[in-house]
Amino acid sequence: MAAVELVERDETPEPPPEQERRPWSRRWLLVAAGTVAALVGTQAVVEMRERAAVAELARVPGVVRPVDEDVRILWTRDAGGSELWPGAAGDGALVSLQRASDGAQALVAVDELTGDRRWTTPLADAHVDHADEGFSPVGGCVPEPGDGGRVMCLVTNAYLAFRESENVLVPSDVSRIVVADLADGSVLAEQEAPGAVAFTALPGAVAVAVPRADGALVVTSTDVLTGQERWRTVVPADGDEPGEGGFVDRSTALLRTVDGPALVTAGRRITLLDGSDGAVRSRIDASDGFTQDARRGVVAAFSSDAEGRVTTTLLGDGPDLVLPGRLARFSADDGSLADLVLAVGSRLRAYDRSTGRELWDVGHGLSGAALVVRGRVYVSTPDGVVAVDGRTGEELWRAPVREGRTMGDLVTDGRHVLSAQQRPDEPGTVSVLNDWPGVGELVAYRFDDGREDWRVDLPGTLTGVDSVGHSLVGWGSGAAVLG
Repeated sequence: MAAVELVERDETPEPPPEQERRPWSRRWLLVAAGTVAALVGTQAVVEMRERAAVAELARVPGVVRPVDEDVRILWTRDAGGSELWPGAAGDGALVSLQRASDGAQALVAVDELTGDRRWTTPLADAHVDHADEGFSPVGGCVPEPGDGGRVMCLVTNAYLAFRESENVLVPSDVSRIVVADLADGSVLAEQEAPGAVAFTALPGAVAVAVPRADGALVVTSTDVLTGQERWRTVVPADGDEPGEGGFVDRSTALLRTVDGPALVTAGRRITLLDGSDGAVRSRIDASDGFTQDARRGVVAAFSSDAEGRVTTTLLGDGPDLVLPGRLARFSADDGSLADLVLAVGSRLRAYDRSTGRELWDVGHGLSGAALVVRGRVYVSTPDGVVAVDGRTGEELWRAPVREGRTMGDLVTDGRHVLSAQQRPDEPGTVSVLNDWPGVGELVAYRFDDGREDWRVDLPGTLTGVDSVGHSLVGWGSGAAVLG
């Protein structure tokens, strides 16, 4: 072995000579800059298209103005107001028939955002009360279909008085049709309608129903402005009164369809009339009720067989279509699935309105109004919100309901799927009927993947929401417009 001395050098090694800049490095910088610019430009195009899509959706009836976590009551609806509908297009007004406690009637337009009255058109003076008996008023107001900007009203003091085993028509010597301008409420035309118990608006015309002594109903269509008769038809009485102990319903209603007026007698029989000549097209059983889809111009009659299975018959906008289950309701439909019809029983099924062919079905029930947006169907089910491809029935995403919640209607502001939900007043799951209604919630889900963006309690005592025109309307112990 030998000793070895290690000596450290103090000198620092010289760094390697700086490499020359390659002549193509500038080109790489330009490429990188171009890539960044392209990405920024692409993102800008995507955002611009999304804004355009949202703006287009905002024009769809039933799509409400933008909503965020700061949901508050803008104004509260007056008591005595009947159904609200949008006023003149783009005018930002809601119009309704107001019935005062003394029986006076007026057509009223209010600002959508503030509830301030824009105009009031008196229709009927005060009259004697109903002796504190239960009653249902006859008449009302409906907007003219299309873009005519007019409203038609059957002004009458007649009403249905409820008795122990039947309701009885109490006639009135006041019965006339009033046509008003939705822009300012000015009266455009009036015509007498003696004995009318029901009416509906048709394009450029109005149809009224008047009972005869033999129980038949005379339906007459007249020009909306001149009062000139277009057609008249007689619908015979059904003649099948309920057996002993059954309730006798003497109500009458006229509902508009695309193909003509649908006459509802005794609350359970629907007769569809041709809109051009009043000829009877079909008579349908509606023993389990009926509903109207004014946007599509159809009426749905519900009936059930001996085993309790419900059937829906669609009237108007084509041949009568019989479907198993009950027709689903939409709060907004952008027309991207024009012929799609949904019916729900043990499963949710989609049909082609034109052919009646079943397109798809999914294993979900329905808890409230659905949405059709950009080719997708968004449904509220007992298990949560589900997005389905409207053409194939493929489930795209599911947002499960939180524990203790019950599901309600869906609405949209074009940016989110908005779900009305309820939870009990106290923590815990819903176990008995008295657990709810409790606290109303509004939940915002993303369209593309169903992620929850926010969840807030509805203000006041509101427990659910709906859409009227472009207004978000909350309901509960009362009703209010939200924003």
